[in-house]
Amino acid sequence: MKGQPSSVFAVTREEQPARLALDELRIALNNTRPNKWIMPILGALLCVMFSRWVSVPILAAWMALMIAGLVPMQLIGATFLKRDPPPSQMRAWRLRCVIGNMAFMLCWAAMGPIFWIPGDNFNHMMIVLVLACTLAGDTALMSASRPLAISGSLIYGGMLVFLPLLEGGLVYNALSALALFYAFYMFNLSRQIHVTVRDMLLLRYDKNDLITALAASKAESDRALERAENASRAKSEFLANMSHELRTPLNAIIGFSEMIQSGAFAAKTGEYSKLIGDSGYHLLALINDILDLAKIEAGRMTLHESEIDLAALIKDCLALMASRAQAGWITLHPDMPANCPRLLADERALKQILLNLLSNAVKFTPRDGRVTVGVYRQLDGALAIMVADDGMGIAESDQGRVFESFGQGRHDVAMAEKGTGLGLPIVKGLIEAHGGHVTLQSTAGEGTRVTITMPASRVLGAEVLKAAS
Repeated sequence: MKGQPSSVFAVTREEQPARLALDELRIALNNTRPNKWIMPILGALLCVMFSRWVSVPILAAWMALMIAGLVPMQLIGATFLKRDPPPSQMRAWRLRCVIGNMAFMLCWAAMGPIFWIPGDNFNHMMIVLVLACTLAGDTALMSASRPLAISGSLIYGGMLVFLPLLEGGLVYNALSALALFYAFYMFNLSRQIHVTVRDMLLLRYDKNDLITALAASKAESDRALERAENASRAKSEFLANMSHELRTPLNAIIGFSEMIQSGAFAAKTGEYSKLIGDSGYHLLALINDILDLAKIEAGRMTLHESEIDLAALIKDCLALMASRAQAGWITLHPDMPANCPRLLADERALKQILLNLLSNAVKFTPRDGRVTVGVYRQLDGALAIMVADDGMGIAESDQGRVFESFGQGRHDVAMAEKGTGLGLPIVKGLIEAHGGHVTLQSTAGEGTRVTITMPASRVLGAEVLKAAS
């Protein structure tokens, strides 16, 4: 709301003293906003009241002086409230406000010596009464800001004490002493009001900090809930899919075993034994993938690092995928430099990464397609290994999901040969265990490019001269 302290916004611990001083100043200036019309009215009434003692030209001169002092202070206050200056400008604005306020108070308090008529007790009583009320009003309005309150106490209180001394005598000296006590009382009252205002602002800061912390906690809780729901949904989908993946090889093993045991198909025992073995290996691979992912998610993956010939490892992986690629009339194209460096990594993990990427690329590449494996050095010294295909691609909405545990893209679900959704999450977990990262670029209908990046600290041997394409 307009005129309210702006510290409803979070401030740092270093900024809080300056922000507190600005908010105190803002409260005081906001309290004096009605003065732009109240003080001229009061001034006019005083001129009417003192017209029996003071000539009209003098009254008019004081009225003009008071308004001249009021205008700059009102402009300073309005500008301050409109701009809401930052804590770094606190000292400058406080100095401007103190100077402007003192100028106005001197103009207003000038009524004392200007209107003072020697020997007229009623005149003196009226002036002292007006100044005492002015000091009380200033205490009520300005106490939020200590510098403004102190300047008011000095000017109005000083005028109250000084004027009776002009007349002299026992009664006036006693009046001056009484005025001093009154000024001191107002000063102490101002201090108490200031402490109350400061406590209120500090409580407001604490409340705002608590609201901010609660909002951050709620946002984090919402994110955690969303992650938990996504994980639960992904695992449910995974279990539904795995029921088929696990049952298929198990049914094959059981079925062919029963055929062999029956003896009815003795001539095909060798063929059935091979099918049983293939199904067993397939089932073992699925279980290994599940166990690997479980280790990665539990943070128990242990790397057995050694110096690896990257070029030889890539050739081995391409050789293992050659039969599958040939069955789909897919070309496997290595794009490696002649001086391919060696890596410090876990050979089994790196081989698993490459085979997962190649398997995905081959599975989602149509007949007469092309799968490329590239190696290049990045500007920061890291080594990037890229597997790209010109297959069906992945929709943008699914690209984040494919790296989630048990996640599959829509392209995977649409395939006759569904994946388990474990390949890319395992790739992500294994490469991150090496301190690297994985990125995916894909356009639906145009192909997919997955890049794993090994940090420069794991790159050994010769520089890779080939630039990124």
